[in-house]
Amino acid sequence: MQQQSTRKRTKDSSRDPSKIKPKFQEQREEQVKLNPIRPLNGKQKYYMELLETKPVVIATGFPGSSKTFLPTVMAADKFRTGALQRVIFTRPAISSSKSQGFYAGSVLEKMEVWLGPVISLLKERLGSAAYEIALSKGDISFIPLETIKGMSINDAWLIVEESSDLTKEEVIKLVTRMGKNSRLVLAGDIRQSELKGESGLAWLADFVQRRNLSENFGFVDFNETSDIVRSDAVKQFIIALVRDEKEGKK
Repeated sequence: MQQQSTRKRTKDSSRDPSKIKPKFQEQREEQVKLNPIRPLNGKQKYYMELLETKPVVIATGFPGSSKTFLPTVMAADKFRTGALQRVIFTRPAISSSKSQGFYAGSVLEKMEVWLGPVISLLKERLGSAAYEIALSKGDISFIPLETIKGMSINDAWLIVEESSDLTKEEVIKLVTRMGKNSRLVLAGDIRQSELKGESGLAWLADFVQRRNLSENFGFVDFNETSDIVRSDAVKQFIIALVRDEKEGKK
């Protein structure tokens, strides 16, 4: 299912990412090569390997460890070079503040508010014009989680932000929607889950390890403060927060 949008569709078929002329294909590949994604630590390297090889990838751990950044940029690069046809983003409609329903505008506009950081990455990696064209054609889409049911997702990456707020039922629904040549990325910080009960992401991480599903499922946990790469301020704050929590338990 492609997203419904009021955005005007382009009539210039020469700008269709799925119909890249050889000359422009070479230019795009060269541009990606000139600005490669480089892992900043061992866990990021492992995460990137999982994203290249596993149909379902689970990433948990501290904020600022690139759980969403890496799959978003990798998907953008693959889309840019024609190696990927579609990129889909979603997230649970749960928050400690306002929900999507409190924002004005269409469903797409509401999703864009919630996924603002992701959109900034896509525009930076693809260029604003290419991003807008891909969005208008449905090659890049932002969909509400509840619309996943009944879909069969093929030839696409589905990246789920704030996955720690997924229920077990929602996680099962997402995994069972994945079709051929697809990738499901579930990224979230279980420590910051807004759910009252168990996080579905935590359940899935435990389930795939207990049932030895490593052939098709990858799992990485950025659970050490040294994994945080966002900024020194964030790292310092998280270190102090963890220390405070440990002292509180004692």
